[in-house]
Amino acid sequence: MRSTFFGIEMARRALGAQRTNVDVIGHNLANAATEGYRKQEARLTPTNPYDQKGHPRMIMGTGVKVDEITRKQNRYLDREIYSRTSDEQMWSKRNQLLREVQDILAEPGEGGIGAAMDRFWNGWQELAGSADDPAVRTAVLERGAELGDAFHLALRQLDNMGDNLEQTIETRVDRINAIIGELREVNAQAVSLDARGLNPNDLLDRRDLLVEDLSGLIDVDVNDLPDGGVALTVDGIPILDSFSGRTLEIAEEEAPGDGDGSITFAWRTDDGSPAPWSPADGGEFAALVGMRNDEVPALRDDIAALSNGIRDAVNEQHREGFGLGGEDGFDFFDPDATSGYLRVNPQLQENPGRIAAALGDEEGNFTGPADGRNAEQIAQLRDEGILGEDDVTAGEYWRGMVANIGVRTEQAELLSNNNHTMLNQLKNQRDAVTGVSIDEELTHLIQAQSAFGAAARLVTVWDDMLDTVVNRMVR
Repeated sequence: MRSTFFGIEMARRALGAQRTNVDVIGHNLANAATEGYRKQEARLTPTNPYDQKGHPRMIMGTGVKVDEITRKQNRYLDREIYSRTSDEQMWSKRNQLLREVQDILAEPGEGGIGAAMDRFWNGWQELAGSADDPAVRTAVLERGAELGDAFHLALRQLDNMGDNLEQTIETRVDRINAIIGELREVNAQAVSLDARGLNPNDLLDRRDLLVEDLSGLIDVDVNDLPDGGVALTVDGIPILDSFSGRTLEIAEEEAPGDGDGSITFAWRTDDGSPAPWSPADGGEFAALVGMRNDEVPALRDDIAALSNGIRDAVNEQHREGFGLGGEDGFDFFDPDATSGYLRVNPQLQENPGRIAAALGDEEGNFTGPADGRNAEQIAQLRDEGILGEDDVTAGEYWRGMVANIGVRTEQAELLSNNNHTMLNQLKNQRDAVTGVSIDEELTHLIQAQSAFGAAARLVTVWDDMLDTVVNRMVR
């Protein structure tokens, strides 16, 4: 036989369940604009029914309870977003860095190496027709110095870019380690609470947000563990599990040649064992390292090769000629200058008359100060193949470099935009499942409020009924 207070207990459970439901809805509304928050829901289920003995068709319900507070999520979309975030951040950063390189090359424009080369060759062409004019000779020296300054500026800016990239990489390493450190703490707490049968929903929101932040820096693979933790791997290297993780560190620079060498990395465990790692694709970190280790040094080498090619070709032809006074054997550019840097021979700076504009007769004798044939030969180097295995001209070599950077920048911008669009679509799909809709929550709130009011009315009804039994039937 059921207790006299059976109905009041049922109403009490309903009041408690609906109060919890209202609390969960209020929590959703309070965090509607919180980054990374996933909508929660109080899952209401009937309590165990009461089996009234002797009456097989009289199994009575006993009310309602909150079985658990669930967290809306879609792990497939989460993993897709992690992967797409890595790609979007990598191409976005590559696009930004390549645009910085374009600014260094200063093309098209009058301040770059290409325009300086044109003015340099034009100066020799003018000297060919006015070999005995001191002003024209001085102008050739000035244009040679200007060309050297253009090369020096580009190389110095690339060196500065490499230094800045190195410092940025160091800050990103610290950021990666900070995220992994926090993930270790969150993971351990989540595993501990899961073992106690609890759902640490807000803690899991924080963990997912950290993983998403980390995926913007490096390409991580995420796997859920049975104990409630997550495991992260990078290029097959495990960097995090339920209770432990690795630390990223910068290893020694290797193979330092004319430049600073490549930066290498290793993931180190708590006991000190390292796992060498080279970021390949995915994440902002890969773009930074690729630019620092490969693209900036390669571009620097190309510019230095162009500078050295012009220096060697001009010097070789210049030594064949004669100055105003019959001087010969001089280099136009200082052959002892650092590789890649053009500097006009100081002996010519002291005496512009030593510029070898004349070529000499068939016996190799000086033919006079008005002879400008050697200056003409140097001017014609503009159209001669003096660089590379394919013997391309200096202009073709430079335009090829500029075009290559332009194509790669265009590709990076295109892929950055595509990945950004796809990432937004994925996030919109996820938000449709896990995001908080204020209108929807307010509707649920009204429903919960009505249910709470009905349960309260049920308490009043049972109170009146019991009052009748206890107080009025004794009369």
